[in-house]
Amino acid sequence: MPEMSPDNAAQLAERIYDVQDLSLVDFFLEQSFFKQAKKPGSSPHKHLTADVGGRIILKHRDGFGICAQGSNNRDLFLIFRGTTMANSGADIFTDAHIGIENSSAGLPVHIGFNRCFTSMLPEIRTFFSTHVKGGKTVHCIGHSLGGAIASLAADWVARNTIHTVKLYTFGAPRVGTNWFVKSTTTTIGGEHIHRVYHRTDPVPMVPLYPFMHAPYDQDGHYLFSVEPLTSGEAHKMAKYKKSVKTKSWKQLSDTPENPYTVESAIESWLKSKSPLADTSSATFWRWVDSALIYVIKKVALAAIVSIQGAFVTAFTIADKIAYILVKGINLAENISIWVEHLMRKLMQALGMKVAKSKEELTHSLIRVVLMRITEKANKEARNALRRL
Repeated sequence: MPEMSPDNAAQLAERIYDVQDLSLVDFFLEQSFFKQAKKPGSSPHKHLTADVGGRIILKHRDGFGICAQGSNNRDLFLIFRGTTMANSGADIFTDAHIGIENSSAGLPVHIGFNRCFTSMLPEIRTFFSTHVKGGKTVHCIGHSLGGAIASLAADWVARNTIHTVKLYTFGAPRVGTNWFVKSTTTTIGGEHIHRVYHRTDPVPMVPLYPFMHAPYDQDGHYLFSVEPLTSGEAHKMAKYKKSVKTKSWKQLSDTPENPYTVESAIESWLKSKSPLADTSSATFWRWVDSALIYVIKKVALAAIVSIQGAFVTAFTIADKIAYILVKGINLAENISIWVEHLMRKLMQALGMKVAKSKEELTHSLIRVVLMRITEKANKEARNALRRL
């Protein structure tokens, strides 16, 4: 098949959770999408296990996905499960291991996601060693954490094989920085990337900038939802399956209602002195992320700071962003004023005493504010995952 329908991709993204239980793997593979073994002991499939959790704390080796040959011999599948609480919370630890390291392609990506993916890479390489001829389409599919891993898998397949790659994710978090997102969009092809997300699903909103979504400069398939951000209902795969039922990809291509990328709108939000709306709302987090991107880019352009270079050096992400913003504080008034607006807005949202002058905005204070706002965003996502 040249492309999976939203219905079929959602069905596989939901059913793949079964492969955590080894006894259910064969049951999962009985679906008509997959080629069946012709004789006992032979299998066109590979069950994938991954390292999740930390290197010491909550370390698990878990059933995580499937490599499978399609029923028509022209399709291959890489499907990954999302976060589950069935392994004592080890997946949550993987999600929370936020930092940046280089992927196998040398591109800056999320540490936790990358280490989970690379732990499966030997098995994936073995599978593709039996599928070296071209002319096939590889469908990479996943929900939540599985969507993040599917994104890394799709990038690897596109770079290391001659197959066409299609990527389908539901409620996936952000995987890499600007370099990764631009590169993977070009490598896979933006038209082959289907990122589906609900308006009030908190997981696609994290990690905050500098992490971004592929395809680059595209909204993905935005789905309206009314469930509260804090309930986690909009993140459930069952909700996604219901939302995409009977629809085509074109019918899912709605545009977010608010102008989060319009500079004048971002400036108006930053300058507004009115009390903030509900800080647990989807709208608030979209404005926070848009404002961070806007101000950091403004500083970087004015100070000739290499944003990506700063993010792949040592120290935490909060340290790196604080370093860039402190540079901005010392620039001309037309730049520093936006750093001030941003920090005051974030401090207000956190219930902190708001700085009255830019002299109060030291590297230490900015770092604390960034760490707290990041933790607040991550907490919303973790709470949603725990309610699955």
